[in-house]
Amino acid sequence: MKHALLLGAAGLILSCGAPTASPDTDAATGPAPADRRVNRFGELMPKLMGDWIDAESEPGAVIHERWKPTGNGTYSGIGFVMADKDTVFIEHLWVASDRMGAIAYNVRVPSQDAGAPVAFSLTECAGDSMVFENPMHDFPRRIAYALQHDGTWYATVSGPGKDGSPRTLSYRFKPAP
Repeated sequence: MKHALLLGAAGLILSCGAPTASPDTDAATGPAPADRRVNRFGELMPKLMGDWIDAESEPGAVIHERWKPTGNGTYSGIGFVMADKDTVFIEHLWVASDRMGAIAYNVRVPSQDAGAPVAFSLTECAGDSMVFENPMHDFPRRIAYALQHDGTWYATVSGPGKDGSPRTLSYRFKPAP
């Protein structure tokens, strides 16, 4: 999954009287880290919606990602690489949460993993970045998106290369014209 690049739902409980600590909240610090991650994801993922391109990372190719909300806190996307007028790579993307609220970035590349989807769990989401990981996958094992101050997205996919050495691919996505 060379070109992988992302959903959120959170609940807010209101009560009368003084705040009390619970397993999910702390009176001094607010929501537990997992809740803060989900809350931030719910704010950050909508900013990835739309058409994005990177015409600089791979000579002779333009990398595209297209994201849209599909309802119920789920997002779908497609990633593809164009070399001249030929599509040389395509991946189907979607981000969804399970019944327990765990968020996963799912990738299906028809020519890889027997066409089966591969899930990457949201492991970090703070500031302007989201990180999804699957330590059992060959490559990548980590997919990260970071929103830049100029409105572009910096994305990386990383993990062990075929020879076992660390490998990272980086992309700078700008809004498509």
